[in-house]
Amino acid sequence: MHKLYMMVALGFGSGKAPFAPGTFGTLAAIIPVLITAQMPYISKAAIFAVMLILGTVASQYHGVYTGEKDASEVVIDEIAAYYMIFLFFPVNVFTIVVGFILFRIFDITKPYPIKKLEKLEGGVGVMVDDLMAGLYSMICLAFLYICYIMLFAHA
Repeated sequence: MHKLYMMVALGFGSGKAPFAPGTFGTLAAIIPVLITAQMPYISKAAIFAVMLILGTVASQYHGVYTGEKDASEVVIDEIAAYYMIFLFFPVNVFTIVVGFILFRIFDITKPYPIKKLEKLEGGVGVMVDDLMAGLYSMICLAFLYICYIMLFAHA
């Protein structure tokens, strides 16, 4: 189980990037988004639930094993949060790129209450702040996507 938990926590290696591991973790999240794009919603929701549960357990395990509360190499939180966006948006170049940019902005700047949520203990604390960054991203993406459709749908 050790190897499985560590692989999940580190985003199957993406968290070991020499710089900006959160960005590389989010880039890695594009893969499951693309692979599952045509699946029924219920299947994608189930995959997301597994990401949440396994991500929380793996993050908790990593913290206990290494002694680091929320190590930057743990990126399953970025992967799950970015994937969450695509439970509510279609997968296309616009949503992938704009969703990525918005998520990274919110994950890095940590506006209220994200910074506060980051202080929660264990795997829940690791996961929940990124989920809130994903929620903020979805709110902004909804506005931008509506603008995008209004501008280019009639072209």
